[in-house]
Amino acid sequence: MRPLRGRFLLAAAVVAETERLLPTYRGPLGDHEGIVFWLGREFEDLALFTTAIAPQAETSPGRVNCTREQMAEAVEAARDLSLGLLAQVHSHPRDWIEHSVGDDEMVFMPYEGMLSIVVPWYGRNPMWPLANLGVHQYQDGGWVRAEPASVTRQITIVPAKVDLR
Repeated sequence: MRPLRGRFLLAAAVVAETERLLPTYRGPLGDHEGIVFWLGREFEDLALFTTAIAPQAETSPGRVNCTREQMAEAVEAARDLSLGLLAQVHSHPRDWIEHSVGDDEMVFMPYEGMLSIVVPWYGRNPMWPLANLGVHQYQDGGWVRAEPASVTRQITIVPAKVDLR
């Protein structure tokens, strides 16, 4: 594990929508792994995640994959909103939150600083706190799992509202 690099602002609504979307990937016999992309904008050492998008994907109880065409559709949807595809979040069947070899290889166009987050139990449980998830970052040409303390320190959840009454 290594410290997370950079700073991240994550809209609370993005987490809520991701929690809602991940468990919707299902087949006739039950739960499938799911995937959600986080869209947003980057500013020097800060990434701002504003939107969750659920792409079409090839899924099963033990895998999820997007074809080139499905990825192109997601990228186009991001572009239509003047946003970039900055992170991926996918679920695993059990409590294992590491990246598999397949996870390392199937991330579409990884770039330095990109996040890939693994959510256990098909995403059926709350994602809070994020430090309990498998937060991985592309660093120095490969995927590493972020130290939980750095996830807490570097990712700020931005509420949808603040009521100071």
